[in-house]
Amino acid sequence: MSISHISKSIYQLDITPPDFLGPLTKDIKCDIAIIGGGLTGVSTALSLSEKGYNVCLFEAGSIGDGGSGRNGGQICQGWSTSFEKLSKYIDPEFHQDIWLTGIEGPPLIKDRIEKYKIDCDVQWGYVHTAIHKGHMRELDDYQRSFEQRGYSELTTIPDKSSLFNYICSDAYIGGLYDGGSGHLHPLKYLIGLAKAATKAGANIYTNSPISHITTNKHKNKLITEKGFIITAEQLVICGNVYLGSVSPKKLRRRIAPVTSSVMATEPLSKSEMEDTIPSKAAIADGNTALNYFRIDKQNRLIFGGRASYLNTDPPNVEADLKNRLKAVFPNLMHKKIIQAWSGRIGVTVNRIPDFGRVSDTAIYVQGYSGHGVAFSGVAANILSEAATGYSKRFNQLIKVPHIPFPGGPLRTPILALGMNWHKMKDYFQI
Repeated sequence: MSISHISKSIYQLDITPPDFLGPLTKDIKCDIAIIGGGLTGVSTALSLSEKGYNVCLFEAGSIGDGGSGRNGGQICQGWSTSFEKLSKYIDPEFHQDIWLTGIEGPPLIKDRIEKYKIDCDVQWGYVHTAIHKGHMRELDDYQRSFEQRGYSELTTIPDKSSLFNYICSDAYIGGLYDGGSGHLHPLKYLIGLAKAATKAGANIYTNSPISHITTNKHKNKLITEKGFIITAEQLVICGNVYLGSVSPKKLRRRIAPVTSSVMATEPLSKSEMEDTIPSKAAIADGNTALNYFRIDKQNRLIFGGRASYLNTDPPNVEADLKNRLKAVFPNLMHKKIIQAWSGRIGVTVNRIPDFGRVSDTAIYVQGYSGHGVAFSGVAANILSEAATGYSKRFNQLIKVPHIPFPGGPLRTPILALGMNWHKMKDYFQI
């Protein structure tokens, strides 16, 4: 497994994750091995341990070193693409089940925060903002689709004056408020889940990178970089874009690493908060390369954006994000930036999460396309169901076809060119 990013996130400065069991120091056997100590892997370990399985999880670094401890902390409702697009691949009798699967994430977070008493600075409320009339039409379609299926948490924000009750910025003309989505401190939430998993019996090994995987219908063998062998009846792969060459080639070709950058300002004053996001909601705009931001419990503005398909750590992260901030909140340009960092998002061609099997005894999920904070817990439930013989949702979702991204030396330029096309469409409001 490989980890590449710029600087620690503000969350990693706030809190140091426990080592749990530390590095693996001997050969072991277990019922189920999990690769990846992010939200998906830890949530899967929690679910399976509570069902009585002997579970061992392996993380290359510390818990949350990857995207789960580096994201914007936004809890997004629904699938990462339209349900109409997804439903084409699902058997009609399962449409309602898969629709409900898409909105299962935020309630699951609420339940787990309460059940495991996780203090993670959660705040409910989310605003999708529109930059132009095309975005407003898209939000109208989004609202109509959700309300037709019984979701009642959405409120239209028809114009700029109404929007100022939620966010005070001249950059937007209106939006859509979602009371069922929100934001949190992702690393605090992840560590809370990891402690609950450990209490339920999960064995969490940190600083234990896996260098090789062998899987077949009878058993799975994992080898760490230090040569220790893990033998497991079943394997669950949850490393997303941070697995590197450890990931089977089929998985690597079906996902693209997108680098997204985030920064945190020094705390805002009470009057600055009221003049910025009086609703305390999470905010995201409608562009392909969107800006997303929120005010956290420490009164810091957490501001993210700048998606890059170049698969390299981007330079000048802080300067670029400050330019984006200026377009939204010019009144905050005097605020000191206390931390800026980057992380990787896994994106599929169709923006639908990629569930699948490597063998009869090895399953995986990857490619949340920006919806991982909420959907990772749902995906973990689906994986734990599949690992324990209840595969109805999993079997529906593996029917979704995933076109491989181009390989070889043209992969990065083609991906970057595609992103630039979408950025141009946003700019010209096509």
